[in-house]
Amino acid sequence: MFSKLGLAAALLLAVATPVWALDLTVQVPAGYSPQSGFAPGADLYKQLQSKFEAANPDIHINYEILASGPQGLQQLLTETSGNNLPDAAIVDGQWIPRLVQGGTLQPLDKLWPESDRADFHPAVIAAETVDGKPYGIMFQTGMRGLMYRPSVLKSVGLTAFPTSYDDFMKVAAALKAKNITAELIPAKATDEPATMHMLSIFWGLGGKLVDDKGAPVFFEGDNAKALATVYKMYHDMVAAGAIRPDVTTMDETALRPFLYDGEALSIGGSSSGVAQMWADNPDLKDDLAVAPYPMPDGKQPVTILGGFAYGLTAKDPEKAAAAWKFIQFMTASDMMGLIDQTLGQLPVRGSNWKNNAFFSETPIMAGYKKMYDGPMQTRPAVPIYTTISSALSAQLAGVISGQLSPEDAVNKARDAVMPEYQRQQSR
Repeated sequence: MFSKLGLAAALLLAVATPVWALDLTVQVPAGYSPQSGFAPGADLYKQLQSKFEAANPDIHINYEILASGPQGLQQLLTETSGNNLPDAAIVDGQWIPRLVQGGTLQPLDKLWPESDRADFHPAVIAAETVDGKPYGIMFQTGMRGLMYRPSVLKSVGLTAFPTSYDDFMKVAAALKAKNITAELIPAKATDEPATMHMLSIFWGLGGKLVDDKGAPVFFEGDNAKALATVYKMYHDMVAAGAIRPDVTTMDETALRPFLYDGEALSIGGSSSGVAQMWADNPDLKDDLAVAPYPMPDGKQPVTILGGFAYGLTAKDPEKAAAAWKFIQFMTASDMMGLIDQTLGQLPVRGSNWKNNAFFSETPIMAGYKKMYDGPMQTRPAVPIYTTISSALSAQLAGVISGQLSPEDAVNKARDAVMPEYQRQQSR
């Protein structure tokens, strides 16, 4: 794979960094850097850095690690206020509206050609656009669903994963008798992936988080009913033994061992974790599939499209030009395809889905593609979203334990969100 990069030639040209080279600081989550804990990813990012610097000897890349989750967003906002920003960054797509509001990101409308944007799914472009201008280039998506092992499915007498909620609960009862948990889904407080799993069900029930002006409406009318239904489903599944109650302490990574050893039929997971799961358990290479969430009343879940994006943060013209060169290099179709394949992530370019056999022929990737082509929605591109996300997942523990009714959970989430929304509106 790496021979395509011309690594040998790159290394010959980049034996030493010229003393006159421009130092470019790029902040990224560790998994998207030469410091990645996933060895194939670390090797790939080292090679890509060498290739870029060989082609651009006047630019030297300095990677800095950006914290994950809300801490990463706050890190960038703090650096903005202190005038200490990097030159480019990889940001979670959900942060973009808040980073634009804070003056962290530079618009890309005059840099990014329309012809290149046309290769991306329209929802991807919409997710990175604020006030009509794109502020990021998403290079992967971590779509979420229920990951399961077909061999375990077959061993319990099932030929297909249940699609309706009622059928799922019947299967769960039968599995409980065999000491198998039907589903584990993250329910950790203020954990964005936990909220993302909730949203696929919430949107499938017709719920809306915000109105057309970006004001929170998840606690109003039918939206409140849809959210209360989601909370009730979590409570009822735990009460019936379909889900373990300790999911309120778990993130997606913590769920994986239960799938590996057959204790759980399925886990809520992201396509972004597939390569690591294959590395953890090579037996999964040909024994891993994905299914949408079983829904009540004939409804369909709405797949959430989210992912990480390259953003331009440099304000100095010379640094901004160099940073844009780097972003263009890393988000070119061939580079994105190589990165996504190595990390086991899903592409957001049509050319990668079409021309790369890994995505079209690998069973679990083909399963994700069906979801990608079905009902799909992005998180709302509004600054208040991150607060909404934290508030929604923060109520799960109370609901699951029975200490909080679904309706009260909706109201508590509202009370956690609205003061921050009013604060943002007063700026």
